[in-house]
Amino acid sequence: MYLFRIIMKKLPFYLKIVSFVLLIFIWDYIFINYRNLPLSVPIHFDWDGKPNFFVPRIMIWFLAGIATFIYLLIFYLTKNINSPMLKMPQNIKDNTMKAERIVSIFHLIIMLILTVITYESIAVGLGKYDAVSPVTNYLIVVLFLGVIAMMIYSYMISKRTVSQNPLN
Repeated sequence: MYLFRIIMKKLPFYLKIVSFVLLIFIWDYIFINYRNLPLSVPIHFDWDGKPNFFVPRIMIWFLAGIATFIYLLIFYLTKNINSPMLKMPQNIKDNTMKAERIVSIFHLIIMLILTVITYESIAVGLGKYDAVSPVTNYLIVVLFLGVIAMMIYSYMISKRTVSQNPLN
């Protein structure tokens, strides 16, 4: 039980490290494969995973820039849980450790989505695959389920608080 508490206390730190490694992978993978990419690369795919919108290959760097911006923004939010930019129920924000853990988990899922999108866009552009896998769709579903779970958890906390303080 003691080991579990230590791991849970350090979990946000480890999740931030994994998210950072994913960001480095995005930049590195683009850097390594950029010269081999065709002049236009796919950045949008239909429901079957087939590419349906292509841009000049230099725009793939824009994807890395977006990933970096999102990484830095969410990293800032994990350090500033009470930021007005973080739209999270106040009863979850009140417990800073839980809030930081939740934001770090969302951070990791978002970085995974961006990593998979980058990897598969480049792989399709290089001709390794004809279409992207449904992994991105699954990760987006996990993200939405996480938001729903957070809202249910917030509701349960508020009900528990009201039942413990009936005079308020």
